[in-house]
Amino acid sequence: MIEILKSVPFFADLGEADLKQIAETVKMDYFPAEHVIFSENDPGEIMYVIKRGQVQVIRDNTIVAVLKDGAFFGEMALVSDEHRNATVKTVTDVEVLTLSKQDFMHLMETNSTIASRVSYEVVKRANSVF
Repeated sequence: MIEILKSVPFFADLGEADLKQIAETVKMDYFPAEHVIFSENDPGEIMYVIKRGQVQVIRDNTIVAVLKDGAFFGEMALVSDEHRNATVKTVTDVEVLTLSKQDFMHLMETNSTIASRVSYEVVKRANSVF
């Protein structure tokens, strides 16, 4: 699981101890092909990291991205109270690591290294086009 977390820009520069702390917090989930993980305007409480599979990111009924192994999505829900800005639907069967907002906030409060790195990546992603 630590190797998967290392592939996520949010966590890539963190040390082994920080990654281990995150690995102990995340959960595994599975979604079949053609499953809507969440819809545009849904409230957001979970970030997802794709362990295996492929998803489509759909905004205003248009596919704006296709994400594969190692990609992550839903991270803005962890740092804001805004609703989802896109729909995410599986293309294939998908295994994901999930991090809830509650667990994320606990990590941010108890580990300044994780807080600093994640804050940097959130700002960077918020300023980029999906």
